[in-house]
Amino acid sequence: MGQQDNLPASMAPSDKDAAFRRLFFRMPVASMLVDASNGCVIDINPAFQKLFGWDRQQSLGRDTGHEFPLWHSKRQRESMLEHFHQHGSMDHFEAELLCRDGQLKTCLVSVEYIELDGMLCRLSMAYDITEQKRFDAELKKSQERLHMALNASQMGIWDLDLHSRTLHCSARAAFMHGFHAYPWEGPLSFFTRSIHPQDRTAMRRAFVAICRGEQRRYRLNYRQLGHNRQTRWLEATATLHRDTDGNPLRMVGTLKDITDRRRNEQALIESELKFATLFQGAPEPYCLIDRDTLSIIEINHSFTEQLGYQPEPVLGQTPEQAGLWHDKARTRALLEAAKSDQNLKGHELIVKHRQGHNMTCELSTALLTINRLPCLLISFKDVSARKKAERALRASEQKFALAFKASPDSISLTERDSGRYIEVNEGFTGLTGYSADEVIGKTAQDLGIWADYQQRADMVAELNEKGQVRDREMRARGKFGQELLASVSVQPLLLDGQNCMLITARDITEQKLIEARIKHLAYHDALTDLPNRTLLADRLKQSISLYKRVNLRGALMFFDLDHFKNINDSLGHSCGDAVLQTVTQRLLATVRKQDTVARLGGDEFVVLLSGLEADHDQCLLHIRGTAEKLRKALAQPMHIEGHALELSVSIGIAVLPEHGDNPEDLLKRADIALYRVKESGRNGIAFFEQAMQLAASERLTIESELRQAITQGQFQLHYQPQIQADNHRIVGAEALIRWQHPERGMISPASFIPVLEESGMILSAGQWVVTEACQHIRRLLDGHMLTENFRLSVNISPRQFRQQDFVEQIEQAIRDSAIPASYLVLEITESIVIQDINDTIAKMQQLRALGVSFAIDDFGTGYSSLSYLKRLPLDTLKIDQSFVRDCTQDPNDAEIIRTIVALGLNLHLKLIAEGVEQQEQLDFLVKLNCHAYQGFLYSPAVAEDDFMRLLEVGR
Repeated sequence: MGQQDNLPASMAPSDKDAAFRRLFFRMPVASMLVDASNGCVIDINPAFQKLFGWDRQQSLGRDTGHEFPLWHSKRQRESMLEHFHQHGSMDHFEAELLCRDGQLKTCLVSVEYIELDGMLCRLSMAYDITEQKRFDAELKKSQERLHMALNASQMGIWDLDLHSRTLHCSARAAFMHGFHAYPWEGPLSFFTRSIHPQDRTAMRRAFVAICRGEQRRYRLNYRQLGHNRQTRWLEATATLHRDTDGNPLRMVGTLKDITDRRRNEQALIESELKFATLFQGAPEPYCLIDRDTLSIIEINHSFTEQLGYQPEPVLGQTPEQAGLWHDKARTRALLEAAKSDQNLKGHELIVKHRQGHNMTCELSTALLTINRLPCLLISFKDVSARKKAERALRASEQKFALAFKASPDSISLTERDSGRYIEVNEGFTGLTGYSADEVIGKTAQDLGIWADYQQRADMVAELNEKGQVRDREMRARGKFGQELLASVSVQPLLLDGQNCMLITARDITEQKLIEARIKHLAYHDALTDLPNRTLLADRLKQSISLYKRVNLRGALMFFDLDHFKNINDSLGHSCGDAVLQTVTQRLLATVRKQDTVARLGGDEFVVLLSGLEADHDQCLLHIRGTAEKLRKALAQPMHIEGHALELSVSIGIAVLPEHGDNPEDLLKRADIALYRVKESGRNGIAFFEQAMQLAASERLTIESELRQAITQGQFQLHYQPQIQADNHRIVGAEALIRWQHPERGMISPASFIPVLEESGMILSAGQWVVTEACQHIRRLLDGHMLTENFRLSVNISPRQFRQQDFVEQIEQAIRDSAIPASYLVLEITESIVIQDINDTIAKMQQLRALGVSFAIDDFGTGYSSLSYLKRLPLDTLKIDQSFVRDCTQDPNDAEIIRTIVALGLNLHLKLIAEGVEQQEQLDFLVKLNCHAYQGFLYSPAVAEDDFMRLLEVGR
């Protein structure tokens, strides 16, 4: 039917044509009018222009067959026209049409005849279905891909109408459920009958939950029961679709057969359970790590027990982060190799125990996949004990080989029965002179090595009896006939099934000589070869025992060389030793053969006169005569190392047996008599008397009480002022020790200072004096009682000065009291200086650097040397009171003082005179320009409080 017939019947033709034209131009469908007689374009509407890009003016009058190239396919145009001419119209002919720009459009073309303005025309309308065709094509492809994917994944599809409860299953879904129709459609209830009863409840719950909107989709695994009661595991997914009102409409989803997967999963679970059981129960440490990150996934109990690492701190860390590796670089390289499918087997590594010590382990690895995660399983076999044993064995073998080859001792390996040598070392050659080639295969008897071959038989007998031989002394003979004494030890050995002996021999010839020498030295003095105290005591015991049985006497003479220490200090110990050897020769040359000359040590000698007649007076005369003879012999000049020396000796004598019935008492009493000689000025002889014992006891009492005085603080310091000679002001003081005895009151220093010196207590007492003097200075400073030029002098004993830490002691006292060191003066004697001039100067310089001053005490009474004096860092010379005492009456003393003062002034030293008691003495000293003095003329030594009052008065 033509478009014109749709117009109202009341309209005239011209009106109808006009109305059609208006409708034509407004139509949304691309339309074209063509003259049916010639095929030329009459008109195109705007929709046509828009769709195909043709301009209306350019299109009018064009021949659609030639000038208007609309059809892409000429054959399609001809087919359309043929159909049109046959039927008079064409509806929805699908054709591909060309746009002006050459673009193709897929269209549905409809063509009809119409009459317009009395002209027969063709009205062609084109509906653009290009996008629809593209969508249909893509949908088809998508469906094809879906079917391919479903087929490839072996998945089925189901669709459930929730209103009718009708379920549609695809062919594969139907097959999975055992339905005979492919596809299958039927009631839901029939479908659920094939589901395992235990799984139906879970499916219903999921169905209800998704319909209620609690979840939009679900995934559920369930068991399907086949006709033969075989169970199949299926995995169902479901998605809910709702209508426009939001009500549940349809549920669609997929089905997948997961029977094999479930079977594999169950097998994997069982396998992993077995693996976990083996992993945790393994006796060796195991560690499971991520192959890619190397982080620890799991460790077993043995790992914790043997390596000390607990699971919690290390899981997630790499073994390196956990501190497991000793050699990190090497371990990284090994693990990289293990990650590259190179399983490791028995690689030795040093592994760190959690507590810090190292362990040697054999590391093995295996690649595993656990839960689709590539892993490395690492085992650690602790071989520390084995390696230690191997090292010990190697070390033992090396030690044996080294000891055998390098030992200075003779070591030989022999057959036990025949005695033939199997191997010998260089020590054997050194001992016997025989090389290995000369002895191997021969016996000691063949070579005559044992001086008496019976010795070997005795040695083997001892080996059989005791299982070994230790340090058996045997006489041997070397290759060149030299005889020696050897200490032989034997150990049995089983070598390749043969009984052998490992014989170690050491030359002890020299050792035996040394032992004899040592034994001799145990009873004799090393320097003089005289009997020592031990041998003397033995001979004294024999003499005492003899004299008790027979009517004889003896005498014990105790010798001491006077001032021998000065020889050692001034001329050296080699000179002193030569003097002692000369004394020995003279003593031995003077006494009888039956008498004993012994040296007790130092310069102490003893002569034991034996077998003297019993008459008391005659015996004493003989003893005294012998003593004088010995004293004169020793008084003869000695020429030692270019020095002419003259000695004097002090001799104390005890008579046997009346002065003691044991060696200790006799030596003690002879020593007491010797002490009396020393007290009397030395160079003399004294017999022991009972009164001496009392004096010695008194001295021991003083010594004991002095020890208490030191510990109980009975000492005090008194201070004797030192006065400036020209203005009579106090410029210093000398600190002097006093003993305040709790029972006997104040004791004179002359009574106890010698005891302090001889007993060695002078060290502790001297240190106390220095410390107390520094504290006294501190108290005076705190009381603002001192001027800058004030000096406090302290006497230092030789033994105190010679201590290695003497400088440190003085420094400590100064630090503890916090005083300027310049206030302290240390007084030393000339004897200190000459003992070791270099040590003296070094110590003085160290203390001088701190500010401490030095004074020479009693200058002129000892060994004075100008060469020493000018080298010493001195500040003061003190003129001894022995010169001051008679300086106004004795010209010699006066001249000595003049010389000392002149010397001091020339050396720019301060001069202090001691013992000034008279004004005339002071006047004499002032005339000589002596700087200061001390003595009773001004004040004796006084206690601290009295001294402080003197300072107040002086100010």
